[in-house]
Amino acid sequence: MLRGAPIAQVSTRTLAGVFKVDTGVLSSEIVVTGIGLASPLGLDIDSAFACLLQGGVRGRVAVPRYEFSGLRAPKNQKFLSPSARHLMWAGLQAMERSGWTRESLTPERTAIFTASGQVGLEPSQIFPGFKVARTPEGLPDWAALGGPASRSLDAYFPLRALANSGLALLAMEIGARGPSNNFVQSDTAGVWAVDAAMGALQEGLCDVAICGAFDSLLTPANELNYRRKGLISTRGWMAPFDREADGVVLSEGAAALVLERRTDADARGAEPLAGISLDSASEPDFVVAAGHAVPELDREEGGRIGARAFCTALKGATGYSGAATALAEVALAIASLRARAVPAVAGLVQVADGIDLRLVRGEARRLPEGGTLRARCLSRSWLGETARLTVEYPHQDGRNQ
Repeated sequence: MLRGAPIAQVSTRTLAGVFKVDTGVLSSEIVVTGIGLASPLGLDIDSAFACLLQGGVRGRVAVPRYEFSGLRAPKNQKFLSPSARHLMWAGLQAMERSGWTRESLTPERTAIFTASGQVGLEPSQIFPGFKVARTPEGLPDWAALGGPASRSLDAYFPLRALANSGLALLAMEIGARGPSNNFVQSDTAGVWAVDAAMGALQEGLCDVAICGAFDSLLTPANELNYRRKGLISTRGWMAPFDREADGVVLSEGAAALVLERRTDADARGAEPLAGISLDSASEPDFVVAAGHAVPELDREEGGRIGARAFCTALKGATGYSGAATALAEVALAIASLRARAVPAVAGLVQVADGIDLRLVRGEARRLPEGGTLRARCLSRSWLGETARLTVEYPHQDGRNQ
């Protein structure tokens, strides 16, 4: 369990400006007090990281089955898409670990910022309506669209299809009525959500911010779309930076962080798990590369990273989970720093030509005892937008503090 043990400190530069984050023993202005995760690797950060160190879950890309009950509005269960359900799981888990409850929060001072896929709509859901709205000759029957066709559809699918449905349902569940927004910039969306959450806290617009990222690419429509673009691995697993890398394996998941001002966390006796932001000039001890296992993208990224720090990539173990990627990888990077162990690049057998990186291969790389350790997490969208977060974890006298 992570609760009760400080995990990391993160320093960041965002598109909105530079946040003040001091180095040292968790002296950052904004801290993480709760972490939640729903990943193919596991249903919490501890089990997920343990699985990651064992090489991940090659060939299994879905989040393990789980059940949760006791929602304050049980009827909202029917509005949860698969990815929004993962966000609810991760968000409530992060809240529990932070020590906050619905009753202890001030609704107007509680913010939620999330990152999601573009839409949650699966076209197969509306095919029954299309079939009804046709004449015997197979031509469109427009008059049928408002009658028999509409009655053949799942009445709740339009609400599940909204990109921000997960945000709305989580806000209703915990009673949050403060600032909120949902971002849809693919892999980098989670970084934008963190940026917005930190800005709201620093400007005094809220006292607690839940920052989440969720997506599920496990639909026939997504499979068809990625396959037509030549991005799906024909081998059934991802191998970032490998000579035989040939694309992604679609996945799903969610991650959530509870963010607060350091002074507020101290005042309520909460033990900070992390401090968070978006960039740092400090040299990292290791880099978590985006590593999409698409040869041209891997070569481009390798040229930008440089060869000084150790480098790993996590998608070979988790699959590609779209908008859920950034925050899930940040959570795993924090666990890596806490354990002083850099996971190996899952799926990597032989490094591709033109990749000049200190890639971690075979087994985890141990980091030195004591001192402050740093990991830089890189994200890249398919449209070329990039973002990075630098995570710091202070070790003292060779022990976690």
